[in-house]
Formats: sequence, C-alpha cells, structure tokens
Amino acid sequence: MVSMSYVAWLADFMRVYGTEPAQLLHGTGVDGLDLADPAAGISDSQHIVLLRNAMRLSGDPTLGLEMGYNRHISTLDRFGFAMMCCENFREALRVGFECQRVVGRFSGRLLFLSAHEESDTAVIQIEVAPELGDLTRFAIEEILGNILASTRWITGHELPLRELRCAYPAPAHAEVYRKYFACPIRFDAPDQQLRFDAGFLDTPLPQASSHAARMYRQHCRALINRDVREHDELVGRIRELTVKAGGRGMPLDECAASLSLSARTLRRKLQERGLSYQQIIDEVRSGL
Repeated sequence: MVSMSYVAWLADFMRVYGTEPAQLLHGTGVDGLDLADPAAGISDSQHIVLLRNAMRLSGDPTLGLEMGYNRHISTLDRFGFAMMCCENFREALRVGFECQRVVGRFSGRLLFLSAHEESDTAVIQIEVAPELGDLTRFAIEEILGNILASTRWITGHELPLRELRCAYPAPAHAEVYRKYFACPIRFDAPDQQLRFDAGFLDTPLPQASSHAARMYRQHCRALINRDVREHDELVGRIRELTVKAGGRGMPLDECAASLSLSARTLRRKLQERGLSYQQIIDEVRSGL
C-alpha cells in the first residue's frame, strides 16, 4: 500500500506545474478529502494511475528526478525515522535496504536497492524488475533523486558522488542530470549504480537514538509482517525450520540447502520480499 502522506505531498508538489489535486487524482478513486486521512493509502494500480497522470499533466520529462530530489522525508513515515535515528550512514543504508518494502511503492518489490564496497568506493546498486515496463526510467530517476534527498535529510550533508552509471541510453534530457549529479555520468552501463566515497558511510547522524531506531525498525518490520508473512510459502518454511531447530536458527547456507536453493538465491528471494534471513529468525525467537 502507498501511504496517503505521499499522495498528499505529490498533490502539493504538482501545483508547481499548475495542476490541481482533482486533476492529479482523476481515475484513482481518491478524492481531496481522502488526502487528510493519514491512516489511508492507495493500491499499486491506483499509484500507477497517479504517476501517469502526473507525467501527462506536467509535460516534464525530468519529473522523476524533480520528484525524488524534492521529496520531503516525512513522506517516508516510520521508514524515514528508522533511518534518521541510526548511528551512522552505513547503518542507515542497511536499515533502509532491509525495510525498503515498507515504502509501499516500487521499492522492495519491482525496484531493489542494495549496497557494497569496492575498495574506497561505496556502491548503491539498483535492480529493476521487467514488470515496470515503460515506467522503468521514471522509477529509476525518482529513486536516484530521492537517495540524494534522503541523504541530505538524515546526515545534513550532500552525498560525495564519484560516478553515476545508468543501464539505459542517454535520454533527451541527459544534460539535466548534471544539475543533480556533480560527478561523471555514464549511460548504457552494465548496471544501475550510484558510486560515492566509502568514507562517508561512517558519517555520524545528528538525530541518532538507539532506542528510537529500535522502535521504528520494529514498526517497519511489523508492517512487512502484515504484508507478507501469512501468505508467503517460502517464509513459512523458513519459520518451520527455525522452530524445529529450537528457535536457534541454522546458518543461511544450511537453510537454503534444506529448501533446495543456493544461499545466493535464498538471500535474493528474501530481499525481493523486503526481508532478511536474520529478521525471520529473530521474529521466531521472540514468539517462542
């Protein structure tokens, strides 16, 4: 489910293009009164209608970049707070990627973020499911812009970029990328990657709070549980194996072998669900 706080923010943002909320919401089944309900949300299909309306009404080929770069941290709700309360940027990224499904849009379902280090360079990698179709570049541009914005919100600093790699041809508005990314930009690359100084990973966060971070992570995991657990056969089988092991859990590679999977495949399947193996074990332990 996509949060109504995001929809309300987008309605306000689109006023820059002279678009009224009623125009943006046309065909979604949502009206202006719904925007004031913080507990409400919209489905994936409604979200796609909303985005197509925004793209058509704005007439702006750079809309994805603009939306991502200007998006307020409040639209991320508990997910945003979970990241802001971490000790450093490294931990914030780990929590963000672990809980990315909570965002309720493409992230964690059709668009997957992960990170790794290559010597002194940190890499945020974006993988996209083919189901995104013609919305692929828009979704990538929006998430790229939002990575920059979220970094500013949670650290108080700009991300020290080294290179942007895009696995698609240079769009007609390629020159506009330089407004956002002060680094070499490579199109037609083999991967979607945002590369930056790895030293920045240890940047302390000004709003760090171990208690609050733990609380908001629990909130995020509860949302993921509600969305996935009861109807997911793979997660159910992992839970069963963990219970049989007395709640101790087993090494990921042993669990994967019991499920006739490779460790890499099991990790990827859980990532697609916005989950980690340790997260499932911890939840089983807490229920024993």
